[in-house]
Amino acid sequence: MLLKGKKAIITGASRGMGRAISMAYGQNGSDVCLISRKFSEIQALANEIGKLGVRALPIQGDVSDSKQASDVALKAIEEMGGVDILVCAAGYPFDLEIWNKSLHELQGEDFVKIFNSDLLGSFSLSKAVLPEMMRQKNGVIILFSSTPAVSGYNKGGPYTVAKSAVRGLAKEIASEYGQYNIRAYALAPGNIKTDATYNNLPKEEQDSLAAESPMKRWGDPDEVARVCVVLGSDNMSFVTGQTIIVDGGTIML
Repeated sequence: MLLKGKKAIITGASRGMGRAISMAYGQNGSDVCLISRKFSEIQALANEIGKLGVRALPIQGDVSDSKQASDVALKAIEEMGGVDILVCAAGYPFDLEIWNKSLHELQGEDFVKIFNSDLLGSFSLSKAVLPEMMRQKNGVIILFSSTPAVSGYNKGGPYTVAKSAVRGLAKEIASEYGQYNIRAYALAPGNIKTDATYNNLPKEEQDSLAAESPMKRWGDPDEVARVCVVLGSDNMSFVTGQTIIVDGGTIML
């Protein structure tokens, strides 16, 4: 078990990649605090993870609200007795209308909604856990970026810009807090087959996106979760500040 005895906070835990990460962390021995707006879903997930012999604590909260994001993180730390890993998997829901707009068609509000969730939510959560990680001189923060933030893309401008800023936030945390043995990463998934994304696309676009990578398929949320497990473990003790790309080889640096 790579995460035995760890305590992790995972946002966006009710569905998709967040849910898969929560399960993988529990399977690898970590206690988990599950954060989502959908309490009934994380409560059911907590019950399922609890059967693995670890503690699973569901807390309802909307991380796009800075105060709520900070409050739920502090509550999680208090109730779990500390925090070793923060995984910010929550993000603004995939909005096909925003995704398909060209940059000159977008409004400032389109950017604000996504920034509040993806960037400021991650900042508020990180800010809340950093003092505890500094105190214990250990910690891992995993933020969610995306492959368009690495390579650019011809759609989804607000998402790309927000996720690019998340990469910067991870570098800032790694640079400032490495002296406390705190590591930070930006995880950049490519085309991952979550209900929120895959099922909102027409069949021809599903097929087109599958063909983008050398592996000629969509990734599975469990494949992202396994990477998150390794990043949270001590096996990555001298790696920090990096953007970790999980996309089947579409982007090769």
